[in-house]
Amino acid sequence: MSDQDVNELKARIAELEASNEQLAHKRRFDGRSFGAWVVLIVAALLLPLALTAFWAQRTITDTERYVATVAPLAQDPTIKEAVGTKVSTVLIDQLNAQQRIQELLVDYPKLSALSVPIASGVNSLVQRTVTEVLDSDQFANVWVTINRQAQQAIVNALEGKTDGAVTVTNGQVVLDTGELITLVKQALVDRGLSFAANIPVPPVADRQIVLLQSQELQRAQTFYQLGQPVAQWLIYVVLLMFVGAILLSRNRPKMTIAVGVAIILGMLVIRLGMVWGQNEVSLSLQNTPFALAERAFFIILTSFLLDAVRAGFVLGLILVIIGWFLSKGAAATAVRGALSGGLGGAGGRAAHGPLAPIGSFFAKSAGVWRVLIIGIAVAVVLTSDQVTGSLLLWTTFFAVIALVVLEFFVATGRAVEAAEADGAVAADEEPAGVGAG
Repeated sequence: MSDQDVNELKARIAELEASNEQLAHKRRFDGRSFGAWVVLIVAALLLPLALTAFWAQRTITDTERYVATVAPLAQDPTIKEAVGTKVSTVLIDQLNAQQRIQELLVDYPKLSALSVPIASGVNSLVQRTVTEVLDSDQFANVWVTINRQAQQAIVNALEGKTDGAVTVTNGQVVLDTGELITLVKQALVDRGLSFAANIPVPPVADRQIVLLQSQELQRAQTFYQLGQPVAQWLIYVVLLMFVGAILLSRNRPKMTIAVGVAIILGMLVIRLGMVWGQNEVSLSLQNTPFALAERAFFIILTSFLLDAVRAGFVLGLILVIIGWFLSKGAAATAVRGALSGGLGGAGGRAAHGPLAPIGSFFAKSAGVWRVLIIGIAVAVVLTSDQVTGSLLLWTTFFAVIALVVLEFFVATGRAVEAAEADGAVAADEEPAGVGAG
């Protein structure tokens, strides 16, 4: 056997040994990667619950936020129609115009036949006045008052309180609307319908609205008491778990893509839940004055949650793109190479111009500036009162632009350093060349 054959055999044996080591490494249990995937799965499962609980805590249990959310409903045509129908019916029933007119005409029997058309005219006047009130700014104020009391009533019921406007009677949670009816009556009087002041407020039993049955109350109180303590911070824990999964993973670009996909899937689950919830609201409001207004009410009430879902879709898409850009795939590598080459060429040309000192400054502290740019972008999102898809897109856009500009200056600074190094080498070699001559 020749020496060449021996060398080829040794090379083949070394190749097989290396291959066996790689297979053994792949088969070895990787606890770190396993832990990263476990964290990701737990965070993905908690995301829909966390975001929904956070929305409920911010929108439903926060009085000012709830009122600000539902205030625009005062201008919705379906809401006005539903409220107008309810208010007109209550006022017309309490007024009982035909009986009152008959009592006034009891001494004038020849005019008794006019009681029906006169009563009809009075009822029409009530309806027109209610419509005028609903179209005025006064209704917007009354609507805010009504919803403020309703929101506080719901929270009191969930917390198990029995004082104030909410009481528990015969196994039911009821809301006394007497004060609200008084507000509407005063609004009618202010509009010139003076006889509305004499309309009696309905008896307690007739002016109460059942909010929850006892069984529903117990179930709702249980969920509220369990969820309220964690509703405010669970979403932040989930976000930190996503970040932790990326930091823990050995293949961070791949995990970044996985986190983006998990967020998108979570947003899809919430969106489907919103569709189901709207159907449930439609069923619960059937045969009620608000049956026609349920769509507008649900859309307005969940507007912040819908914005959060859209923002989640955008965030997931951004993470998928970032993960792909940082991956080792051929396409991603080619894109990074082209971008790096373009910035390097532009920086090399700028190294001979007035931007050279600026480039040298940024090149010496590039890492700090990268962290600062990303930190500012994250701070802008976290400190915003409402995170929307457009906010994420614009923040990401400006952050990317800032990073590209930074890399341009870094490339310029490195080109300056390279030129200075070449000049120093040339200066060292020149005396030797002169001496040899």
